[in-house]
Amino acid sequence: MQNLFAFFYRYAFVFLFLILEFVSIRLIINRNEAQREIFLNSSTIISGKLYDKVNAVKKYFSLRKANQDMASEIAKLRAEIANLQIQAVTRKDSVIDTVTHQRFLLMSAQIINNSVEQNNNMITINRGSRHGVKKYSTVIENNGIIGFVTKVGSLYSSVMSILNTKARVSVKVKRTNAIGNLVWEGESPVTMKVEAIPKHAIVAEGDTIVTTGFSHFPMNHPVGIVTKAFVQPGENFYSIDIFLFNDISRASHVYVVDDLHRMEIDSLSSPQAIK
Repeated sequence: MQNLFAFFYRYAFVFLFLILEFVSIRLIINRNEAQREIFLNSSTIISGKLYDKVNAVKKYFSLRKANQDMASEIAKLRAEIANLQIQAVTRKDSVIDTVTHQRFLLMSAQIINNSVEQNNNMITINRGSRHGVKKYSTVIENNGIIGFVTKVGSLYSSVMSILNTKARVSVKVKRTNAIGNLVWEGESPVTMKVEAIPKHAIVAEGDTIVTTGFSHFPMNHPVGIVTKAFVQPGENFYSIDIFLFNDISRASHVYVVDDLHRMEIDSLSSPQAIK
């Protein structure tokens, strides 16, 4: 307490000056119409700018949550689109389970580590088993495909990028439905090749390549555009180069795709299932 009194005593003249200054300003403002108008205008401008700054800070801190909410909503919409596409291609005379017809669940995620310069590139995302990620789930973004989940931790997962010489994705020519395999030969991160499309199929430069749905990616998801397509003399299959719609080296926000029918499909297509 003595220190507090000593402080006020030491700076008494400073406090007295500030008090007198405040009283003088009040008197000037109250007794002078012009000065009062200037003060009110100035205080309005200052308070307005202060509120703008406060709101900007609030918006900044709420932006992350807003982005997460938006990503979750987009994931739900994309899942609905993927499931509707499956229903649209179902034959009219086939049995449709109206209760369990949903096939895909999508979950938003963010890439926290990525490589494109290796032959076998891997990606890390900020979603794991605690969030519902499963091994072999696929990963996509708005305008392209990313890869396959290979390892799942509690909070993070490893993804085999399609820019991996071991990766294979079933794709097709959208215009003609000619089916082939998407592969990467370790070259540019924005170009890949499509193999195994027979020479009797019709493929041309400018054709759009999309997913078939056979590799547990949602059906008809965009992949890339054909830049070169030809058949070498004596060969039975096309040599096809494509330019990817998405630049994986710049990918950030992605979606993890859980194929709810995976186990049944894989069990029926395994060699043990053929008797």
